[in-house]
This record gives sequence, structure tokens and C-alpha cells, in this order.
Amino acid sequence: MKTYQHPVLGEIHICPSRRARRLSISVRPGGEVRLTLPSRGNVSEALRFLESKADWVVRARARMVERGRPQRIVPPYATRAHHLYLEAVSGMGLQVRVVADRIEVRYPSEWTPEDDRVQEAIHRGIEEAWRIEAKAYLPGRVAELSRQTGLHCGRVTIRNARTRWGSCSVNNDISLSLHLMKLPDPLIDYIILHELCHTRHKNHGPRFHALLDRLCGGEHLALRRQLKAYSTRW
Repeated sequence: MKTYQHPVLGEIHICPSRRARRLSISVRPGGEVRLTLPSRGNVSEALRFLESKADWVVRARARMVERGRPQRIVPPYATRAHHLYLEAVSGMGLQVRVVADRIEVRYPSEWTPEDDRVQEAIHRGIEEAWRIEAKAYLPGRVAELSRQTGLHCGRVTIRNARTRWGSCSVNNDISLSLHLMKLPDPLIDYIILHELCHTRHKNHGPRFHALLDRLCGGEHLALRRQLKAYSTRW
């Protein structure tokens, strides 16, 4: 991998790839820009391509910054099974708990719901509610889809993963992000089926995609596009 200093965009990582069939540009969550080209591609041509896409890179970086800002949340707000309840209390410290069907956040009366400390507590409460809901729903759903497809996995664990929806280990253990609970049911099933397919194919090659598409009723690409509207991050 080489680097190129663009006068406007800054440092660009140039990545030749034997798997790449065409020039492409990607912007990573931290703002890093990668210019990928076929292993025998022409660097000068790649830099001209980068120049033609400079405005897109600027916009993509701006979107990354916006996505990095935590979502501001105040009632009415609800997860699948819990409603958010806020209460300002005189002489009381910050308190968060998830009970029954409520996410309860109590905070000092001199603060407001928009205060960063209150917002951080709200996010913690919501993630705890998602964890509870995920543990109650996801292992059973994995078992059901495993039975339907004949693809068998090992242990199913729930984690607060923020970089991927799920993963499948070499031992066919499946890990799922608790953030799946923000997705509609068809996309939850899509993620689970994706990981179950990895129990048979440990890569994203043609056979993996053919199997996933068949199990999704030919809707693999459409579901993948829909998933892009969501993020494991706030």
C-alpha cells in the first residue's frame, strides 16, 4: 500500500488488489480514503479517477462526521418492548435502570434531557433494553432458521458490537450484535441467514452468495441495500 498527498483531500492510501476488477474509492469511518485499483492498474489513471471523485469524497467524509454524532433521544421513544421514561428529580444523582417494560432515566432537576450526561445515560439504558430483548429473541430465532435451512451452528452469543452485525467463528459459533434489535424482522433474519451460510462457506465467494440468495428467496441484493439504511452505531 502506498500513500499520496492530495492538495485538498490530504493523505490517500493507494491499494493495489489482485481481486479488484476496476478502480474504486472508499471512505472509512475515521475519514481515511482508500483508492483501490487492479494489481496491474495504472497509478496515474487512478489519480485522475480520484480527482474526478474529489467532491464525492468531501461529501462522504461530511456524512461520516454526521453519523459519528450520537443520536439525540427524548420521549416518546420505544424499543421493541421498552418505553423510555425520563424524570427530573431535585437532589438526586443520575440513575438508569431497565425494569419491566420501561427504560427509566432519572437526573438532577437542574439538568435538561439534552444535557450530554443525560443523553449518555439514555443511550446506556436503551442498549441494556436491546440486550435484554436480543437475548430473549435472537438465540431462538437462530435455532428456528437453523432448523428450516439445515445449517447448524454452535453457541450463539450477544455482544455490543459496533463494527459488524454478526460473525461466525471457525467453530461455527455465531456472535450477534445487540443492535440487531433496531432492525425490522426481515433484516434480522437476513443477518442470521448470512452467518448461518458461513457455517458452510467461510468466505464471501460465489457459492456463499448463491446459497444466501436462495435462502433469502432471491432477495439477497434487495435486503443488502435496505440494510445500508441502518448502522450498528448511534
